[in-house]
Amino acid sequence: MNHVRLETRDGFLIRIDFGVLQRSKVIQHMCQYSTAENVYKELILPVHGINHDVLLKILLWMEYHKGDEEPAWVQSKDEPADIERHIDDWDKEFLREKLATVRAIMKGADYLDIAWLVKLCARKLRIRGSAELYLRILGTIAPLD
Repeated sequence: MNHVRLETRDGFLIRIDFGVLQRSKVIQHMCQYSTAENVYKELILPVHGINHDVLLKILLWMEYHKGDEEPAWVQSKDEPADIERHIDDWDKEFLREKLATVRAIMKGADYLDIAWLVKLCARKLRIRGSAELYLRILGTIAPLD
């Protein structure tokens, strides 16, 4: 299985290399439970919690970090005092968006279970704290529909 198609909330199909999707625990689980006969067919996975424009941004981030190891601060409960040194310039530029877009990316990253991107977005939005705080805040974010 080299490629997967993702079906978004707004009905778009996005074809992507499976290797790019390894950052998403949700996609990994979806593919893990696909039947053996689908290995030779191109899978269509529903990601109906995300619109195509936000998903494309998340996929761009995933493509850039495809071979990167997740930084230790992502799994840490406490944010390092020198966190700015740990975030590379590409990520800072990637999140140079309107705050509504960063919130939508954060919500999409949470939907796909990409902790690293969720924490980067939270950092951009100046949200610090536990995963429970992130989820509480995500619950109050309205989609961009």
